[in-house]
Amino acid sequence: MIDGRFPYKKLAKYPHLKPEDIAVWELFIEQNPTEFLTCNYDVACGVGAPQDPSLPENIQRDGKILTQKKIDVVGYINNDITIIELKPIANARALGQLLTYKDLYIECYPDHPTPKMMVIANSIEREMQATFDAQGIVVRTV
Repeated sequence: MIDGRFPYKKLAKYPHLKPEDIAVWELFIEQNPTEFLTCNYDVACGVGAPQDPSLPENIQRDGKILTQKKIDVVGYINNDITIIELKPIANARALGQLLTYKDLYIECYPDHPTPKMMVIANSIEREMQATFDAQGIVVRTV
């Protein structure tokens, strides 16, 4: 890890990525070896579900983390931050997730630059490209 971040390269293990997401991510890394310098995985954002105040503080903290939204990957290069959703198909679900994650990321990390948004997928669902473009979301297929 570099300053709490992982190097941007293939890893033996990725925190909480599903096998189909790992396949997309590793293809992207192979095809774009200089896209990012470092990255983080499973980045928590949002407030999470309310916790029972009668529980011990460590249990409340864990409960919060478990119920927060999670960004698949956050990529870093110089001062640019990109929140990344990995999917077999870039679809409406990915669109909604990225728009939500961007707002929550800004709330949780107000001192960071406004993140860019990217979905990395094997393909894009028909009729979705214009909507991704309109929302400023870059779609990269591998």
